[in-house]
Amino acid sequence: MRRIALVGAVAVLGLSGLARAQGGGLDNLHGASSITDSDRQMIRAWLQPRIVNLIASTDPELKQMVAARGEIVAEGRSNPSWTPAFIQAYGEEAIAALAEAAKQATSQDARVNILMTVAELRRIEGVPLLTSALVKDPYAASRYWAAKGLDQVADRVVERVLPRAEQEIAAAAKQAFQTESNGLTLTYLFAVLGRFDHEDAHDAVAEGAQQVVMRLAVSDPTVARAIGEASAALAKAYAAEVRPEAKTAILSTYAVLCAWIMPPTGDPNLMATINASLEKITGARVGFAAGTDPLQQKLALVEWIEWLVRNKQIPNRPLLPPAVEKAVETAKRRLSPAPAASAAPTP
Repeated sequence: MRRIALVGAVAVLGLSGLARAQGGGLDNLHGASSITDSDRQMIRAWLQPRIVNLIASTDPELKQMVAARGEIVAEGRSNPSWTPAFIQAYGEEAIAALAEAAKQATSQDARVNILMTVAELRRIEGVPLLTSALVKDPYAASRYWAAKGLDQVADRVVERVLPRAEQEIAAAAKQAFQTESNGLTLTYLFAVLGRFDHEDAHDAVAEGAQQVVMRLAVSDPTVARAIGEASAALAKAYAAEVRPEAKTAILSTYAVLCAWIMPPTGDPNLMATINASLEKITGARVGFAAGTDPLQQKLALVEWIEWLVRNKQIPNRPLLPPAVEKAVETAKRRLSPAPAASAAPTP
């Protein structure tokens, strides 16, 4: 029934426009200096059958879905011979059609393909669809492509100086950090926020890094990678921040990372990465030595916490997780020199 409804929608656009679009494609619009309403009608007519295949394909191998995605994305590439007017109009119409299709797509394959298409188009207009999927889509693969899509469009957001888009992405990432468990999805989100200068992005990184490291195990290589990306974003945010309370919040997040990261880590260089960031932004050192025993590196990270408190960089020492408290105490006992034997009493 859904396929019939979508096909029926094509007819509304006008049979003549559909015939031109399907027969000759959009070649005659590529060089247009301006795009008229009838040109947009032709673009919509060209898109509609491909949208149908994108969300309603019954092919078990998904060949029609993949082919439709490829055609939509290929037509949206910035070919240097195509005019800005066509590129802009096509992008707007493609994202509008995909957003409408997303409302009807219920299968995982369809939703993932829609978000893959939006991600690969790299359009600013796709940001609302991507952020919505990031926080609402029930499928992990969909959320992954939403995060990847935001990563692919982030540079355009920065180039065009779009603070509202930065705010929108930061708000969605902040919400996702509370529940998302896929390390690769989280890595993309931290990478995106690390490219933004907006205060909301800095705050989202600081809060998100704490939530992720306290919820998920850094023994997972993808989670460790996400925390490493978060550390890089935190260092950039600290350098750019002018709000004293934001700088304190970032250092407090580093203290939480030092507290909750426990060897073995999925990335053997993770603790060294955290240490290097702290050395860079504070100009101090606590005797961390790369390549030493992981427990000794952990003790050095704990010393960073004490340094930050001692030098009034953060107001409080964060609580260590129980397992870390026990491991640290065990390590201290192991590394402490044994007490000298008492002399035997003289008879």
